[in-house]
Amino acid sequence: MRTMYPWKIVASTELLDCSPWLRVSAEHVRLPNGHEIAAFYHIDMPEWAQIFAVTADGRVPLIEHWKQGPRAFSLELPAGYLDDGEAPEAAARRELREETGVEASEWRYLGRFFMDGNRGCGASHIFLALGAHRVGAPHPEVSEIMALHWLTLAEVRAAWQGGRIRNVATVAAVGLALAALEGDHAPD
Repeated sequence: MRTMYPWKIVASTELLDCSPWLRVSAEHVRLPNGHEIAAFYHIDMPEWAQIFAVTADGRVPLIEHWKQGPRAFSLELPAGYLDDGEAPEAAARRELREETGVEASEWRYLGRFFMDGNRGCGASHIFLALGAHRVGAPHPEVSEIMALHWLTLAEVRAAWQGGRIRNVATVAAVGLALAALEGDHAPD
């Protein structure tokens, strides 16, 4: 097996700083084989948490809302950015409560995943929340205009496989959560 080495940043020039939401840099990098790339662009964005919550009767809350980037309505898991210094699970619990009015009794961390291997673009922390139950009304931020949908696990799977869920981060999170749930019920 070949030993792998990271690239070395020789120099970095900040091109855009719209912190905390977006920073773009042009990096001069040297690869392990000596080859250099004078302008390799890196996009720094905040990390966020996504939550696949399941109630005792097998329902999953999903959010449908307008996403300005792709200029489309999108069916997604409850999710939100981590506040400065906030632990991923704390952000997940906060976002689930704010966007759906739901809390959960059992939390499983499914991992941290980067969005774009070439440019960065933040990372998502994915959680499976079991024993989800409503504790109140959602309290979204003023910029969050959304519809809350309660889908059965079969409906989530159909939306996931049928292309109704089009955000790649949500597609990945749903797949991980469904696999984790199936692992819980796999024969020994």
